[in-house]
Amino acid sequence: MNLRFSRRGDYVLRSAIRLARAYDAPEPTKLREISAEMDVPRSFVSQILGDLLRAGLAVSSFGAHGGYRLARAPETVSLLEVIEAGEGPLVADQCALGQGPCYWQAVCPLHETWVIATSALRSALATTTLAELSVRDRALLSGSYPVPADAHRLPAMVPILETRRRPGRPWPACRRWTASAPDAVAPAAMEAAAGKR
Repeated sequence: MNLRFSRRGDYVLRSAIRLARAYDAPEPTKLREISAEMDVPRSFVSQILGDLLRAGLAVSSFGAHGGYRLARAPETVSLLEVIEAGEGPLVADQCALGQGPCYWQAVCPLHETWVIATSALRSALATTTLAELSVRDRALLSGSYPVPADAHRLPAMVPILETRRRPGRPWPACRRWTASAPDAVAPAAMEAAAGKR
């Protein structure tokens, strides 16, 4: 099973994190700033912000000093709200087992477990706020966030997270590391992620 966002959901979440980081800024955030800092395609960023506007999570203003802001404080915006703004309702609306034997017409053997699992995921997302994600994002940007042992971007010999970021670019660039052309940062990063040090 692959639990990941669609491209649209990914961009909505990135944009919301950027708006959360700028919540106390005196000026609204411009589309070009979100596009450049969060690697959201310029041609797509207005649609993404439209998703946040329609969900009531962002507000916009026009003119020379216009832009976008969160509609509420980041501490009051849940990750679930943001995800549903980009992905739609997070509900299991189809049977996880698909078409089964004829006596499974109303319910399958997995139904109750699947409802519990979906509810647990919704609960975890509902209790995580944009403020928390903003703090993590700042820590990632500064290099002070510890790499978890189960980090998905650091399995051996596949794209790894660079420890150096491009100035003003909080989202990581990935590159290949191979045994034939090792990057000086890669072995240390992989060992740290694997807990070998």
